[in-house]
Parts: sequence; C-alpha cells; structure tokens
Amino acid sequence: MRTPAIIVSVAALACLITVAGRAQDFHAAQDINPEDYIREGVPRMPNPPGPAPTRDLSGVWVGPQDREMGRMPPMTPAGQALFETRLSYRAAASSDDLGVANDPFITCDPLGFPRNLLAHAVSSRGRFIFGSAPERILIAYEQQRIWREIWMDGRALPAVVDVRGAPESRLYGYSVGRWEGDRTLVIDTTGLDERPWLDEVGHPRSSSARIQERYTRLDEYNVQLMVTIDDPEFYTAPWTWMRANFYWVQGQEFQETFCVPSEAIEYRDSLARPSGIETVIP
Repeated sequence: MRTPAIIVSVAALACLITVAGRAQDFHAAQDINPEDYIREGVPRMPNPPGPAPTRDLSGVWVGPQDREMGRMPPMTPAGQALFETRLSYRAAASSDDLGVANDPFITCDPLGFPRNLLAHAVSSRGRFIFGSAPERILIAYEQQRIWREIWMDGRALPAVVDVRGAPESRLYGYSVGRWEGDRTLVIDTTGLDERPWLDEVGHPRSSSARIQERYTRLDEYNVQLMVTIDDPEFYTAPWTWMRANFYWVQGQEFQETFCVPSEAIEYRDSLARPSGIETVIP
C-alpha cells in the first residue's frame, strides 16, 4: 500500500524529515548483528568477495555510498543567471522566514540526469540494475522506475540538439559507452533537456554539457563510480561532480520508489503551504 511517505523520500522534500534509524537504532530495532551489514539496511555479502568478472556489470547494485561531491567551479554569467531563478525546497524549509520553492520534482517532474544518480530514497541509497539488449546496455533505476539506453555500437553522440535537422534534447540525454580494459565501463552523455536540475539546490546544466560516468568493478561485490561534467556554457571549467561506491544487492531484488504526483500535490497543499513554504510549479 502506498502512503504519502513515499513522496517525502524525494530529495525536494528530504529536508522535512529525519531519516529514521541511525545505524545503531536500526540494528537494535531489528535485533540483528551490525557485523552482518555494511551500511544500514544493506546486508553484507560473503567475505572475501570473488574477483570481478570480465566486462560485466549486470545485476542489482545499491548506492551511492561513501559519496563525495566535487568542488564546483564558478558559473558563467549565463549559468549564474539561470541558477538565480531556481529556488530549492531545501533552502525554503531551512530558512527562518521560509519562502518560495520551484523545484520541478516537488510535483514529480523527472529528476533527469545526472540528478537521478543521487538516489532519492529516504536512506539516500537507491538501487539500479544493469541489463542488456542488442548492441546496448540498459540501466534501470529504482527511483521512478526509469531506464537509460547506453549504446555500445560505436555510434557518435549528437553534436547539437533542438535545432533544425538535429534530434530533440532528452531528460536523460543521449548516451554511448565503451569498455576501457576489462573492468571499467565509460559512458558519455549529452543532449540534455535543460529543465531538470543538476542537484538539490538548482544548479543548471546545458544541453551541450558532456557528462562522463566511469564505473569500475573492483571485485565481485563492489563498483566505484566517478562522474565528471564539462559544460562550458554554464561553468568555467570541467570538474568531478561525484565519486561514490555501489554494492551488490543480496537476493538481487529490484524495488520501486515512486514520487506520485497526486500525493506530491496533496503534500504541497496540506503541509508545505500551511507551514509557510510556497511551492510554485515551474
């Protein structure tokens, strides 16, 4: 049964809740041995792990864990101007005077890429699954049950989007991949629809941004991710946006976490606005 708590799990509303159960509380409540878990709610797999298989990331992973966000370079005037139009829910909720928020995810608009990599579950650890189809790798995400196609057939990314003769921009962009050695999958993405935010506070990314993911499988149960962004339209230099680790899911269950529009609107109208936070649909 779904409850309005589902929408509270989205990043736009995360500031209104306290994540239930620090690690010690979780273990005490469940009467389990903390040594059996690498993180709250993430069961440890048999130790030591086996070696990483060759050019294979298939399966369900949980994360991001041990996440490190990189130091963002200064924005260009165009990037700064767009950023100043964006009012995050988190900032509004933490302000003494509250305020206005216009995060599109408040009413469940798509997170877009790469914001979806932040895994907007209450625990800040979601699940995704690598699968396959002819000449491509598929990545499906627990949050909103969305998926991406990573073409592995050597095709080029679009040079431009949203002009005559070119493809339209996409919320999750166009992606191509290649293997670098036997353990690292490199994915390049561009052609992004500019409406979704880059992060929780509303930093922008342009349709011409080039975003690269590097998934390195360290062993049987551990994958390391590094995400870099090169967006000269909105930022003065490329930078490493995020480093994080992902862990093999015991049992390989792929769960679902939805931001349900009707519940999000109910939450906005019954709790956010009465509390003094005015939410604006972009």
